[in-house]
Amino acid sequence: MVKRNKKTKTWTVILSSGPQSPVKQFRLSKVLFYSSLVMIPLFILAIVGLMNIIYDLSDEKKALHTELVKKVQDYEEVTQEYKTLQAEAVEVQQTIEEFKAFEQRLSELDLEMPTDLEDAIDEGSGGMLYPYEIEDASDISARLIELREELPGLISEFEQTVERILTYEEELRTIPTIMPATEGRISSEFGNRKDPFTWRSTFHSGIDIAAPLDTPIFAAADGTVTLADWNGGYGKAIIIKHDDTYETLYGHLNRIDVDVGDVVQKGQQIGGMGTTGRSTGVHLHYEIRKDGELIDPYPYMTFHEQKSED
Repeated sequence: MVKRNKKTKTWTVILSSGPQSPVKQFRLSKVLFYSSLVMIPLFILAIVGLMNIIYDLSDEKKALHTELVKKVQDYEEVTQEYKTLQAEAVEVQQTIEEFKAFEQRLSELDLEMPTDLEDAIDEGSGGMLYPYEIEDASDISARLIELREELPGLISEFEQTVERILTYEEELRTIPTIMPATEGRISSEFGNRKDPFTWRSTFHSGIDIAAPLDTPIFAAADGTVTLADWNGGYGKAIIIKHDDTYETLYGHLNRIDVDVGDVVQKGQQIGGMGTTGRSTGVHLHYEIRKDGELIDPYPYMTFHEQKSED
């Protein structure tokens, strides 16, 4: 109950919960009373407005959450795409590096035929490999395209190298670059030496390889047999013409397994070691002529060994 006191210009608010309950009275000034009448509705309106704001914020929170989920999904998709591109780029890069490594290994054999094989023994070939590096995600697509575009050119270079190797191997077939005997030791080298019969200084026209009787003797290169008979101080001998440049002689043989006119292959057995002719013991006398001139057989005999060491 509210009572107005005109003398004091106050309002009295009486509160009671029942007939037997104590009465509580509150005196309010006129200003405070009218202010309360204005403030209470405003307070209610503020509460309602705040609830609406909270509700709106809740909706905005849900929208933000939905957007965040979508962005996370987009990020995961982009990440997966990056990983896929990166894996594909690595695969292409590995393919290129394999081609390059193989191409370089083949190129190590790709030597231009020199005027003298001794020069070839000191030559080397090859080059640096420049591996590709996987770049950042922003550049990976462009890099992948670049790697793919490089493959055809690399394959072309590879095929050209193979073609050169095949040509080189074909030419090498007619050059005496293997040991004529796989057993034994060199007992006398090419050049000046003391003659085993006269002990005077004389020129030795080839290399002597000592081994047991009938040790197999092999053709040092592809060619045609032009002599297979007794040949003076050489005893039983074989001469093979390999091409217009090279000719080899195998002397002091115990056995001849080929005939004149036979076409022989590099590494084919052509006879057995002996001591026929002007000889002090079982050995092979081996000569190489290039354009009709005697040359030192040793660099040719050890050509493959020296290349493997390089």
